Amino acid sequence: MLLSSSALRPLAASLCLLLLGVLPVAAQEAAAPALRPAVIAPLASQSLILGAARAGDRLVAVGERGHILLSDDNGKSWRQVPVPANTALTGVHFADPRRGWAVGHDAVILHTQDGGESWQVQHADPELEQPLMDVLFNADGQHGIAVGAYGLYLETADGGVTWNSRQISEDDFHFNAILAPTPETRLIAGEAGTLLFSADAGATWTKLDSPYDGSFFDVLALGPQSFLAYGLQGNILRSDDGGKSWTAIESNTTAGLMGGAMLADGSVVLVGAQGAVLTSGDGGRTFATTKRADRVALADAIQAPDGSVILLGEHGPIPARP
Repeated sequence: MLLSSSALRPLAASLCLLLLGVLPVAAQEAAAPALRPAVIAPLASQSLILGAARAGDRLVAVGERGHILLSDDNGKSWRQVPVPANTALTGVHFADPRRGWAVGHDAVILHTQDGGESWQVQHADPELEQPLMDVLFNADGQHGIAVGAYGLYLETADGGVTWNSRQISEDDFHFNAILAPTPETRLIAGEAGTLLFSADAGATWTKLDSPYDGSFFDVLALGPQSFLAYGLQGNILRSDDGGKSWTAIESNTTAGLMGGAMLADGSVVLVGAQGAVLTSGDGGRTFATTKRADRVALADAIQAPDGSVILLGEHGPIPARP
């Protein structure tokens, strides 16, 4: 999804630079000998939020300073929960309504077993100075992968009790997103046109040819063989053959595209810097592009249980507008 800088504090004021990827990588808040708990903040729901996931009918959002927010009313209201780390959180994933993981700077991995009400640290390495950007687990809740800056790749086979590092690429480009198009396949998107595919749930990886050498910030699976990869300067690439070939899709924007979602009806929403919101009613083949009047930088989007769409970014979770 995003990256950034040594000594960067991921404040809302710096989000646009962060989203556009112009700051140096390996962002950390001020180095500390140990993790500190996140502060319960009255305005946490209006702070920088970078990602979200569904935990059954609950929405769980993560962002700056270790903020984790829960909503049980389709995003109409949000409440902050205690978190044992105050570092920026960049990604979150739930294997089922109760078991979830959040990742972020300081290579931190947090785990919940109660739908996000409480969290425990499973892994952290502040001295590594490599933020984790995304996390994915099998439905069994045992096998998981977390990816991040400079090719950081951590995996677990015991629900996160232990995490092991592995090099899966000769390059040290940043891994920004990981997804599972099917139970057996995995896809990673990242810096310098990085696209990696696994046909065996991450046991082995193959580098895919990409016609674009800029950064991909995210990737969506539209079907078992159909993917959208998107990122810097509004670039969108589509594959309908499992990543063997890619076609450029017109975005009508040069804003960095940071995140998105495929909705229940098959439509697609992509969001990014400068308030960019792209919508597709034909499965991601063409897009209509608008910019929010407030130009608020957006990092991701998620569909609530009632079908509404929530946008996540500089001003926290906000409802999408037509």
